[in-house]
Amino acid sequence: MIKDKFMRQMSPEMVEDSTFDQEPEWMTDFRRDAFEKMATKQLPQIDKMDYHAWKFISTNNDDKNQEQVIDNHIEKEIANYSITTMGTKTIGMHPNDEMIQNKVICCDFKTAISKYPEIVQEYFTKNEAMQNNRLSCLESSMINNGIFIYVPKNVELKEPISVYMIENNYQTKSTFSRLIVVGDQNSKFDVVQKLVSVGSNKKVSHVNIDVYAKDDSNVQFFALDAMGEQNITYVMRHSDVGRKAKMNWMIGSFNDGNTISDVSTDLNGEGSKGNTRIVSLANGRQQQGINTRVTNYGKHSDGEISQRGAILDRAKIVFNGIGKVAHGAHGANNQQENSVLMLSDEATGDANPILLIDENDVIAGHKASIGKIDERQLYYLMSRGIKPEVAKKLVIRGFLGIILSHIPSEAIKDQMINIIEGKLANG
Repeated sequence: MIKDKFMRQMSPEMVEDSTFDQEPEWMTDFRRDAFEKMATKQLPQIDKMDYHAWKFISTNNDDKNQEQVIDNHIEKEIANYSITTMGTKTIGMHPNDEMIQNKVICCDFKTAISKYPEIVQEYFTKNEAMQNNRLSCLESSMINNGIFIYVPKNVELKEPISVYMIENNYQTKSTFSRLIVVGDQNSKFDVVQKLVSVGSNKKVSHVNIDVYAKDDSNVQFFALDAMGEQNITYVMRHSDVGRKAKMNWMIGSFNDGNTISDVSTDLNGEGSKGNTRIVSLANGRQQQGINTRVTNYGKHSDGEISQRGAILDRAKIVFNGIGKVAHGAHGANNQQENSVLMLSDEATGDANPILLIDENDVIAGHKASIGKIDERQLYYLMSRGIKPEVAKKLVIRGFLGIILSHIPSEAIKDQMINIIEGKLANG
């Protein structure tokens, strides 16, 4: 009998139930291997965040299934995205002319496995981090929704590739979604990803995003996470950055429910660059634990982390910034900033910078701050005739606005601003 509470929820039959139609043997073997490893692994460590009592999987309960309703607003949005999934199904495919002309691959896993099996297999099984802890093993074994994006060599896209991931809370069975993005050599493009939920059932959701920026490529990934309060959400993002390649994460973590987020960037190539910017806003009683890591492996690689969070009511945000310079990364640079703004006497926040240096002749630094709204900024705005409540919102928006000016999608930018305004109005 398995004494482990986590493992008691799992069974090999779940792996078989998650497989895609006509799934190749190598993928099924990958699942089974991950499931076997799961019992030997631990949950990811989120310093100062105890989430071990949370649920990690939800099963289907027919009594709780609801009639699916997609409102007109979402239906209109779908037409503006390159690909849209709802739960385990793909419900929209709208690649633009630029993507078609440049032979960009953007499709669900079932299509990708059928048409591009060798490319998919290479990147699906490439990331060893996918099986280095319990959450990653769980996702790898149970994956039931997938999107694959591949941008060929020397292709530069002016319009972003847009991905809409809708969690289906009309059903209760957990969705395990994986998005793989590959930027081949000397490619340049942006990806805009939106994550939301519809329906009112409580549900556990897993999202895993893997980006490969190959030599001399330039990839920017913009994400808006806006899951409902009925969702416990686990989001893992990882990037592998090649020689002289650039990879930027810009993430708005605005889920209403409890969230564990892990964002890691491996600067593997010489002269590679990686920048991670995260803004988060928590309210009510929700908890957000966010690990952000940049690891310099390549010589003269350059990594940066910038995290900012604002906390209302009795909510909690924990930022762990982990910068590591590996042995051999001569001339590397690793910097980070973690800042938390406390907007309630009952709020809880932590900003924990960590530096791990295994090489000489490198540059590394960090800073962290936790505090309340700057009274001088408030006074300045109020002295210009702005009402106190408006001035407060402006200061907070300015604090969280480190990524807004960089987002290529005006629609996503407006939605982020509306979410911030809505949370502040209700906080």
